[in-house]
Amino acid sequence: MTFYIRQIWRGIVRHKYKTILTGMIGVLSVLLLHIYAGNMDSTERQLKRLPEVMRVQAKVSNLNGSLEEGMTIREDRVQAIRASEHAADVVFTVRLRLGFGAFTPGEYEGNLNYYGAGMNAIGGVPGLKAEEITFFPGEDVSALESARKVCIMDAALMEREGLHLGDEVEMTSFCYRYEERSYEIFLDILGTDVYRIIGAMRIGEYEGNWVPADVIFPLDCMRELYHRQGIEFLADSGSFVVKDPFRLNECKEEMEGIGMLPVASRADFSYDGNALTIMDESFIRSAEALEENLALLRGMLPFVAAIIVLIGYICSYLSIQSRQEEYALLRSLGAGRGRSFCLFFGETAVVAAFAALCGSVAAFGFFSAAGKVSAQAGALFFFAFLAGTAAALLSLHKLSVMEMLSKND
Repeated sequence: MTFYIRQIWRGIVRHKYKTILTGMIGVLSVLLLHIYAGNMDSTERQLKRLPEVMRVQAKVSNLNGSLEEGMTIREDRVQAIRASEHAADVVFTVRLRLGFGAFTPGEYEGNLNYYGAGMNAIGGVPGLKAEEITFFPGEDVSALESARKVCIMDAALMEREGLHLGDEVEMTSFCYRYEERSYEIFLDILGTDVYRIIGAMRIGEYEGNWVPADVIFPLDCMRELYHRQGIEFLADSGSFVVKDPFRLNECKEEMEGIGMLPVASRADFSYDGNALTIMDESFIRSAEALEENLALLRGMLPFVAAIIVLIGYICSYLSIQSRQEEYALLRSLGAGRGRSFCLFFGETAVVAAFAALCGSVAAFGFFSAAGKVSAQAGALFFFAFLAGTAAALLSLHKLSVMEMLSKND
């Protein structure tokens, strides 16, 4: 081993100008490979992060797509979507009318002074932000996912009524009933209950189309009130984000299985929330463009490798043309083909490794290349270049040692 190392080092020093030229070509090749590998890595990362940057939202609507609020979404569909593995950030709401104190259906006039909403997340109030809600100590937005008799009330309303966080207040609530045949809207009583105020909200910029809710209740709490009154629970609006847009077809199949249809603009008007609008066009276009770019870059990989192999072959071939006599002398001194090959190959391997290292350091300085990119570019150059070198050195085996030595005579 010591003999090989000593001879390889002597060969590098003896042919220092050729070594420097080969190293410069290697560094330049590594830099170009860094650009190529960097583009591929950047495209892969963009594709992986696309669901985070471009969220695919789905909204429940009626069949002709004219309604996204004020509908009747059946309870079984609501629960199926909430339980779906393909749905994230699910939000369902139910609209209510309410008033303070206890009163009968016949006394609703003058008492139903406020608007309410049941929801499982604050996303049910368009424009409402978590920081715009002040919670009672120990409480947070997760209370909306429970069936507790609690509420979040408008801060201005609390000031007018002299209420504070933690107070319990008696309210009578009514739900909306939509008549399909006459398109009329009725109010049905849900009952009188006592609710604890756990949050005060101040909406900065309301972005909804309906009158903003004065009081927010947990969705499942309202479901229980519906059941208690023997009324079929029907949500008013619903939306979710597709958890993994790359499994979009699976999501659509599951939604069809629970009765959610594609929007048909020519369908008759109905309050039935049985259709789903999935806003996936932008995501699909972006994903397809990135996948095409990635496929092109991957398809070019064999050609890039072949070019590096060719560079390695040409550099080594030109180098050994002036060293044929040296090769013949080694053979005449008893060095076999394998040992002679290893000595010449070792010289190039050392230069190639040094070029890969220098090229990676330069790429880090110029392009801020990531470690993964540097490893890929360096490894591709090193092995492809040495493959070309091996092909060039094998041509030495065809030389006649006696013929080369007789030329010197």
